[in-house]
Amino acid sequence: MAKNAKFISEGGSSNRPPLFDGDNYYYWKDKMELFLRSQDNNMWHVLEIGEYVPLAKDSTNPKPQAEWTTTEADRVLLNTKAKLFIKSALCREEYDRIMECKTAKQIWETLQTHHEGTNSVKETRIDNGVRKFELFEMKEEETIDQMYGRFTSIINELNSLGKSYTTHERIRKILRCLPKTWRPIVTAITMAKDLTKVSLEDLIGSLKAHESVLQEDKPKSKMIALETQSGECSQKDETLCEDEESLQEDDEEELAFLSRRIQRLMTRRNQLKKNFQPKRNGAKPEVDLSKIQCYGCNQFGHYKNDCPKNKQKKSFFKKKSMMATWDDLEEAQSEDEEQEANVCLMTHSNTEEK
Repeated sequence: MAKNAKFISEGGSSNRPPLFDGDNYYYWKDKMELFLRSQDNNMWHVLEIGEYVPLAKDSTNPKPQAEWTTTEADRVLLNTKAKLFIKSALCREEYDRIMECKTAKQIWETLQTHHEGTNSVKETRIDNGVRKFELFEMKEEETIDQMYGRFTSIINELNSLGKSYTTHERIRKILRCLPKTWRPIVTAITMAKDLTKVSLEDLIGSLKAHESVLQEDKPKSKMIALETQSGECSQKDETLCEDEESLQEDDEEELAFLSRRIQRLMTRRNQLKKNFQPKRNGAKPEVDLSKIQCYGCNQFGHYKNDCPKNKQKKSFFKKKSMMATWDDLEEAQSEDEEQEANVCLMTHSNTEEK
């Protein structure tokens, strides 16, 4: 069984051009320029000036191909080689963009215009890059290597657009972007060394040495902080779980209590409805009030609800109604229901006598 072909990473071969997938144009541009210069000394001249065309002596007319010398044929072939290298390095999307270009110079200029823009676009991008350079600062939890990586990416992008900074300007900017905790080492470097003669490698090396000294005490404090935070979080989680469980239990007890009360009321109501005589055609039966005796004052001619003595007690009952409990409400409702049942029984007996 044949083995699957392994992917050759970029930079694995000096004979293969670097791949460009549409991102980080300035990074690919620098590598591609180096690759083309390594193939032939005159290949980059083809991209800057254009395709070489042999001319006849003392005229501007091109020389016929049959009269070309070996050196002239080799220089003409450089344009084809440059086109091959550039097209081999592009992905499908970028390849479709330069398919109609005839020379290597046109291909290079098309890619440069698309990714870098025109002169006005370049100026705008340069202004944005300069603003990033001026506002650049090192973050609190960032290392020197991470900070220097972000700094060099800004510098390289500006270099690809034609804006460059000297080594002295870069060193001063790096010293200014450091946090307040680095002020002692910044003061020591500026007092002990001449910044105009210091290289970036020496500066980064001294900063990394000081960084290792600062990080000796940080792990202990971080471990203690992490332990305390983890303990606090676990305690908080336990208390929250207990509170949630207690609330759920209380809610379940209240729902069970309410459901039992409602079931009792519904059963009593259904029992009382069975004793009532159904109405016929929605008309109320006529009752002789002279034969009806009040259960409150034992007088004839009115019901207990219309009793004058009962009306005097209603005002006092309204004041106490808000303080009634479930049992009080049940007792009051049961009394009213018993009275209604008695009235219905009286009316039923009267109708039977008639």
